[in-house]
Amino acid sequence: MGLALVLIYIALNLLSPGDMLPALAAYRPMLMLALINLPFALTSWLQAPEVGKLRTQPLLVLAFFGFASIDLIPHRMYGANLTTFLELVPNIIGYFFAIVHFRTPQRLRFVRAALVVIALFVLCNGLIELPYSYASGTETPYVLAGGTSLDTMEFRIRGLGMLHDPNTYAQLLLLIIPLLFVAKREDGLGVKWVVVLLITALFLVAVYLTGSRGAVLGMAVLLGLFLVRRLKATGALITTVVGGLVLLAVNTYRTRTISMSGGMDRLAIWSDGMSYFKSQPIWGIGPRGFMDTYGMTAHNSYLLIAAELGSIGYFLWMSMVVVTFIQLNRIPHTATKSDPSIGRWALALKISLGGYMFTSFFLSRAYELPLFMLLGMCGGIIVAAGGDDAAPVRGSFWPIWSLIACAGILGMIYLMLRLRFA
Repeated sequence: MGLALVLIYIALNLLSPGDMLPALAAYRPMLMLALINLPFALTSWLQAPEVGKLRTQPLLVLAFFGFASIDLIPHRMYGANLTTFLELVPNIIGYFFAIVHFRTPQRLRFVRAALVVIALFVLCNGLIELPYSYASGTETPYVLAGGTSLDTMEFRIRGLGMLHDPNTYAQLLLLIIPLLFVAKREDGLGVKWVVVLLITALFLVAVYLTGSRGAVLGMAVLLGLFLVRRLKATGALITTVVGGLVLLAVNTYRTRTISMSGGMDRLAIWSDGMSYFKSQPIWGIGPRGFMDTYGMTAHNSYLLIAAELGSIGYFLWMSMVVVTFIQLNRIPHTATKSDPSIGRWALALKISLGGYMFTSFFLSRAYELPLFMLLGMCGGIIVAAGGDDAAPVRGSFWPIWSLIACAGILGMIYLMLRLRFA
């Protein structure tokens, strides 16, 4: 019962019942569903003492949540902290629901199936509405239209609510694809390969139809991670060739090519973002501050967090991801032989998280449910492997790695800005 309710909670969060049925919006359906889920989650937590063995990742998530919820206090915007709290609560709840309910490979297969159905639902609606948008030159709920004339307009499929941005939908597709190739048995997917390849092909078409350049590049990264792991040097060579072909494919978009002049110059936005971070390096300018100040988001999750939450929030956010990667890396060496699928799920989730973080360099998705849901799924498989005891973070110097990642990414953005405006 609890697992089913959580899957419904995630599905409705992604599909947005408030947009599908506006009359429900006033009743806060997601908050109601979260409250209904809480007793089941608490019961499952009490009945599963192994969940308590996962300590570091949940503490970092709670620390990030707490800091983000009070970050506006130094700016004397006391009431706005409640708004931030209410906006983040559904995502944090989703994270803990995932840890409690998705702590076995079989349950992760249910999550995978639910995510596939959600993604295909959005794709089908987009494909149904595309002909009308092409003919009329107007956008629809599942198709975003941009441009000044029919000759130059781009039509991009999307979802509702959280998936209203085509880039967010494309990023969700990339999150799902590595999970499709996790087999129940060690000898592979068997006849299910046909279904998996068909769904993957549909998702690749969907990614292209979103018009998301970052997602297309992210697809190349996912493929590269897989090939390098399987084929070593040969895989690296193939990745290089495929990467070039992907760049050519991206530049087939009529108005959304990869170039300094193609689309919006994000470096100009990043330049202002760096100035916000320099002006408030400790606390940042506060959640939603980037949008309020600049008029649009940062188009870079790392810079968005650094500018809005300062060094402290940026470090906590990065640490959540770094610690998760460290523990996922250790699972294949510690997973019990009684269930080798734990190691396969750990690898797939690591690739999904890597793809998500890569595309986040071009998208502002730092606070969104898919990230916290993915972290929760990773936490669930870490619990299945034995938690912090079996995949320890002690001795890994994760704070140092987090600091290096924080400084390295901001340093790369700074270097790009210097080269761009030199």
